[in-house]
Amino acid sequence: MRRLVFLCLVVLAAGACQQPPADTITAIADDYLVAWTGFYPSKALTAGHAAAAVRFEDVSQPAVDQWLEFNRRALDRIRDLPVAASLDESIDRELLGGQIRRELFEWHEAQTHRTDPQTYSNLVNHAMTAVLVRGNLTPEMKVEAVMNRLQGLKRLCETARRNLVDGRPSATESSIRDLRSTASFFDGGLIAALEIPDEDPAGETLAGAAGQTATELNALADWLESDLSIELSDAYGEEVYARKLELAYGPHMTPDFLERIALAEIGTVRGLMDDLARREWGDDGAEFNDRIRPILAEMEDHRAANQEEFLQEFLDLIDRSRRFLEEKNLIDLPEHETLFTALSPSHFAGAAVGGVYSAGPFDPEAETLFYLPSVPDSAPVEVRDGFYRSFNSHFNTMIITHEIYPGHYLQLKVAAHHPSRIRALFTGDDFTEGWASFVEQMTLDAGFDGDRPLTRMAHLRKRLENAVRAYVSVQVHCRGWGADELGAFAVETGLLPPQFADNLWQRALLSPIQLPSYFVGFRVFDEAYGRGRERLGDTFSTKAFNNAVVNSGGMPMAMVEGYLA
Repeated sequence: MRRLVFLCLVVLAAGACQQPPADTITAIADDYLVAWTGFYPSKALTAGHAAAAVRFEDVSQPAVDQWLEFNRRALDRIRDLPVAASLDESIDRELLGGQIRRELFEWHEAQTHRTDPQTYSNLVNHAMTAVLVRGNLTPEMKVEAVMNRLQGLKRLCETARRNLVDGRPSATESSIRDLRSTASFFDGGLIAALEIPDEDPAGETLAGAAGQTATELNALADWLESDLSIELSDAYGEEVYARKLELAYGPHMTPDFLERIALAEIGTVRGLMDDLARREWGDDGAEFNDRIRPILAEMEDHRAANQEEFLQEFLDLIDRSRRFLEEKNLIDLPEHETLFTALSPSHFAGAAVGGVYSAGPFDPEAETLFYLPSVPDSAPVEVRDGFYRSFNSHFNTMIITHEIYPGHYLQLKVAAHHPSRIRALFTGDDFTEGWASFVEQMTLDAGFDGDRPLTRMAHLRKRLENAVRAYVSVQVHCRGWGADELGAFAVETGLLPPQFADNLWQRALLSPIQLPSYFVGFRVFDEAYGRGRERLGDTFSTKAFNNAVVNSGGMPMAMVEGYLA
């Protein structure tokens, strides 16, 4: 009996001395994703989380305070971890830590829910998109999701009026346009987009709710126009811009450094264009712009004439790009293609709207939706001509390698299957856009499209535009440039059509930190590829390099060189 009691005491003592299981980055990431899907249900739905469809964002001050406190605790947990045991663990720590620091900046330091109306208009813009286009929701689930989200949007309008105390002029004007555009869609197009049968009573109920929400959205737009105090300027100023740049790209990326490397890239690419023009079209003694512009006009002559031709061109290019990668053995390809390509749905407003809606890590085998920008065949001739000149056949050839094979579609599809979901969710734009920009060059160098001179020129034109985007972002927010200075530089130095320069001005104001991502990421991958070839010589494998990038799932760009070494 005494022995039994003794054994029981030993067992109890051992249990009392046991420590809780050691914290890990995996455990922290799992906890973070639960909270993240709760705070950002629309982003979670876009990433394949079907259960998030019936929820909508709450950015009231108490909800923001709770989210901030959670992020602070999560960051403390990461700081308390022991030294990382592997490169993969280090990548996850850096990705999650960077995500948390950006959240703390946006919601605490910048307080965007109090100073930026786009906090609300962006949520409005994306409230229904994934519900309407995703295939992992039944019709009944879509109806429930739309009804819940319509109610959530009404609450969001109330929250915006309580929270907002300031805004930037251009961001506020953009928000007003977006609110009115979405209200118009809710009034006239939402029910049709859901394809609810006429005999279904849910249609009438939803139509009433959509009308009420549209009224609230218009009322919020009216309030922004008449009542919101606008004290902030459009330009961030160097201090704020530098802080945002650091959070996006790392401490090495200062405004001065970005300005310097972007300007150098502009000179490099113009030199490459000049060399190509002299080699393939001859040297007529003309100045650079006068020699290049006729070549660009020749490029734009090769184009579709209507929607049917445009769509078929892209379908053919997708097939050609996949077969090229297989024949050249440049990268491993998924056995099953989960890609749906179509013209942008009618409820996507605007001729320039399109893009890749990738399958996320919560439903990795879902279809990736590739919606092409489009212009109606009934549009005026000059509108259609301008559109198809911009989206000419040589430019579209580069779009395919950028957007589909081996760019966004392939990279994001593989990332969605990575064991670490934060790779697909929190990897920066510099990785995804940098990879997609790099593979344009890589595939041309391998012979895609026969490396035709006009297609190579289309790539160089895009590469030049990427550097110009980065450069003018700094100039607008740190050097006092206005629309005239940007427009002149974009047209004369960047060789952009005037309408593209107008669009660039808006992007420089509304998304200045995202603009450099194409150039910044391309530069890292291009240099890593070059150093790999130099280091390994004849043993270097382009396929091994490409597979390593894609199979990583994503990482901070500062870690790319070490990862690929």
